[in-house]
Amino acid sequence: MKLAIQEAKLKRLAPPPMALLAELTHRCPLACPYCSNPLELIGAKQELSTEEWIEVFRQAAKMGVLHLHLSGGEPAARRDLLELTKAAVELGLYTNLITSGVGLTQARVEALGQAGLDHVQLSIQGTDAASADRIGGYKGGFERKMALANWVTTAGIPLTVNAVCHKQNMDQLDAMLELALTLGAR
Repeated sequence: MKLAIQEAKLKRLAPPPMALLAELTHRCPLACPYCSNPLELIGAKQELSTEEWIEVFRQAAKMGVLHLHLSGGEPAARRDLLELTKAAVELGLYTNLITSGVGLTQARVEALGQAGLDHVQLSIQGTDAASADRIGGYKGGFERKMALANWVTTAGIPLTVNAVCHKQNMDQLDAMLELALTLGAR
């Protein structure tokens, strides 16, 4: 009864949040200098379990949240990403995967699309392999991102590109826009 009263009070005070940013993990193969991940990364054993995340999604949907942004770290580092996506879709949440692209395979992208993933937001660090790999601290990362963009659009999942602008890539802003369009970003 107390919970119902608290929920009623909350509804009168403010509308529910539109979206939930779920940082599924802090694990990430990249080492971007501007990343918001904490310096002391939480290991996989300390992350929320599959069941705990699904309960968070249930509570968010019950509150009226409409969009779920699956983020990290790199959310593809979680073996249960497909299960989490399916659960979110079943709860009626619009699902957006925010990813570096590293750690995903074509088969995994196809499975996520079949599960109902609504959108992929690909983070890029630069417009060529040399600068992007240097900024991201991951050799071969740019090539994997380009492959991921192709897999996503081939699977029919809408794609957007996210780029943090800073001193090391400021001269590439026009090229980043062109790259996003070339990749099929909407």
